[in-house]
Amino acid sequence: MYAPLRHLAARFAGFDHWPQLADYQAMLDERAEPIRTLAGKALTVVAQDDTPDRFEDHYAPRIYRSGELQTRRHNWHDFFQFLSWLMFPATKAAINAAHLPQARRRLELRGERGRRSPLENMLSLFDEGGAVIVSADARLLQMIREFRWHELFWQCRDELGGKLACISFGHALYEKGLAPYLGMTANTLLIETDASFFDRTNSEQLAWLDQKLAALFCAGEVLTQPKDLHPFPILGMPGWDKDNGCERYYRNTHYFRPGRRGQIKSRKGGEG
Repeated sequence: MYAPLRHLAARFAGFDHWPQLADYQAMLDERAEPIRTLAGKALTVVAQDDTPDRFEDHYAPRIYRSGELQTRRHNWHDFFQFLSWLMFPATKAAINAAHLPQARRRLELRGERGRRSPLENMLSLFDEGGAVIVSADARLLQMIREFRWHELFWQCRDELGGKLACISFGHALYEKGLAPYLGMTANTLLIETDASFFDRTNSEQLAWLDQKLAALFCAGEVLTQPKDLHPFPILGMPGWDKDNGCERYYRNTHYFRPGRRGQIKSRKGGEG
């Protein structure tokens, strides 16, 4: 589960204490090009403030307008939030920008009409608990859409390594993985590509996915509601749970549940 960010987390492997905000900022400063919001502001790490009075000072607007990523010390959630910006800078910027008009409208309406919109819920579900399923085999993606978990994870187990990858995105999902529990579910996007994806390095895969995901979120037409994300029992991935090496594990229908069928379309990744 942590393979995609291991090269980033290695920076802190020798620490005997929690990183300071300056340690995070140093990683940003070492980049050849700064990470920027869609407003063009370079990302910087700052301490989290008290509850803001103005809309512009709330968490998401502040990132967009000033690039300031409010970060708590001694906090796994914010640790993985920071690393997710390094892994998917374009996608995180796109999600951040998509939140703003929705949040402003909700705060202006207030009261009962000020509930989070379906778009806001979808953005948060993916940003917090999302993952990307990439496959060079449309048949495997169809099994996911149709909730054919036993067939996917057990009968096709030997095929997954070279034909399907699950890459965790959400910082809350990474946090949950520190103490995994049967029931952990990711909100996923399905992307079909060709076999060359699996010949790329981890960094190349992340860069390719970052551009594909950012384009989807910037389009604003394909992803509009929570149902556009597909639930995925993430611990079913071979080796992601120490106990999933036997067939009986996948007979647990409380975790590997049947569900809605045929409602999720795959995202054609292509190689263009």
